[in-house]
Amino acid sequence: MDIPSADSSNEASANAVKRGVDSAGAALHGGIDKMADPARSTVDRLSTAAHQTVDKLASNAAQVADRFSDQTRRLTEAPVQALEQSKSWIQERPLEAVGAALALGFILGRLTSR
Repeated sequence: MDIPSADSSNEASANAVKRGVDSAGAALHGGIDKMADPARSTVDRLSTAAHQTVDKLASNAAQVADRFSDQTRRLTEAPVQALEQSKSWIQERPLEAVGAALALGFILGRLTSR
C-alpha cells in the first residue's frame, strides 16, 4: 500500500489552487467583457457623433471663410469699379460732368462757409 507523500499532496493542493485561480480569472474576464461591450458601443456612438460635429463645424468654417474672401474681394474691387464708372461717365457726358462738379462745389462751399 502506497502512502501518499507530502510532495504529491502539496502538488495536488497547488493544482487545485491553480484551477481555482484560472476559474476565477475566466469569470472576471467574462464579467469585464460583459461590462465593456456596452461601453464600447457607447464610446463608438459618441465618437461618431463627435466626428460628425467636427466635420459640420469644419464645413461651416470653410463656407464662412469663402464668404469672407468673396466680400473682401468685392470691397477691394469697389473703389476701382467706381473710378472706372466715373471715368466712363465723364468721357461720355463731359458737359454734365462739369455742371455736376460746379454744383457740388457750390453746395460744399455753402456748407463749409457757415
